[in-house]
Amino acid sequence: MNGRTLRWLLTLVRPRTSGDGARGASRLTILRHHRVYEDGAHPLYRLGVAASVLRAQVELLDRERLGPITVAEGLRRLEAGEPGHRVAMTFDDGYADNAHRALPLLAAVGARATFYLTAGLIERREPAWWDVLAHALERTRLASFDWTGAAGTLRLPVATRAERARALETLLPDFRVEPARRTERLETLRRALEVSEGAPCEFMSWSEAAGLRAAGMELGAHTLSHPHLRTLDAASQQREIAGSVELIERRTGVRPQGLAYPGGDFDARTVTAARAAGLAYAVTTRAGDNRPGASRFELRRRGFAEGACLGPGGRFSPRLAMAELDGAFDRLRGAFAGGRA
Repeated sequence: MNGRTLRWLLTLVRPRTSGDGARGASRLTILRHHRVYEDGAHPLYRLGVAASVLRAQVELLDRERLGPITVAEGLRRLEAGEPGHRVAMTFDDGYADNAHRALPLLAAVGARATFYLTAGLIERREPAWWDVLAHALERTRLASFDWTGAAGTLRLPVATRAERARALETLLPDFRVEPARRTERLETLRRALEVSEGAPCEFMSWSEAAGLRAAGMELGAHTLSHPHLRTLDAASQQREIAGSVELIERRTGVRPQGLAYPGGDFDARTVTAARAAGLAYAVTTRAGDNRPGASRFELRRRGFAEGACLGPGGRFSPRLAMAELDGAFDRLRGAFAGGRA
C-alpha cells in the first residue's frame, strides 16, 4: 500500500474540521504552487500541477467558503482577529503558465492569489537553473555520463526517461550552492552531456505580470536570480531582495509587500534584509497554519501538489484535499521522514 492510498483510507474514518470559512478561530492556511501544466504534460522535472487539478482545488475552496485570497488580505484578516479559516494561494517563480492557466481559473470563481516573481530572470529572459539542468538531461544523446559531486564520482545512466528522472534527483542537491559555483557546475554538466543548445525561458513577461495585478492579484518578490540565500553574504542578500522589489515596482507600478524565500532558504540576515527593503511579510516552505501573532517573516505554507489531493485512482478527492488543508497527515509524514520538519 502506498502513501497516497493510506492517506485516502484514513480520511474515511476522520471527521472533517474545516469548511465554512466564516466559523471557528482565526486561522490562515497559505498554499504553495509553482507551475500549472496543460493536462497530459509530462515534463522531466514536474514543478506544479495540471490545470484540471488546480481547477478542482479552486472550485473546492470556493464551495467551502475558504477563498482562495491573497496573502496580504489573509494577513489583514488574521491580525484583525476575524473568526474563521481562510486559505491564501501562492505561486512561486513567475512562470508564464501562471498568467495563461492559473489566472483564468481563479477569475472564474472570483478568487485571488499571490504571485512571487523572480524579477531578474524575468527581466533578462533567463531560464531558472533547474530548467537548465532538466533541459540538458532531456536533450542529451548519451547513454550515460560521469559526474563528480557530493556523493563522489558516479556513472549516471540517461538512456531512458526513467533513468534521466533518477539522474535529475541525484544531481539536484549538487546545485544548491552559491550562484557562481552553481553556474560553473551547470556548464560542467552541459559539457559532460554534450548539450550546447540553451534552455528556453518560460517565465512570464512584464506585461503579463501587470495583467495579474490588473485582475486583482497580489505581486510579491522572489529575489532577482533565485539563489539559496544562506549561501550569500549580507550585502548580496540585500541586493537580491531589495533589487527584486525595486525592479517589480519599476516594471509594474506596484511595490511588493511580500517575499517568498527561494527554496524556503533564509536566516536572520535574510529577515533583516527583507525588513530593510520595506517588505511587510515573508513566506517560508515550512508546513503548517498561521494564527494571530504569527511571525510576519516566518509565515508557514503548505504544499498542495497533485499527490496531496488525488485519490488512489488518480481522481481529485475533495475529502483528501480538505484533510491536507487541516494538516491531518503532518505527523504521518514526519514519522516516515524520521521526524524531520
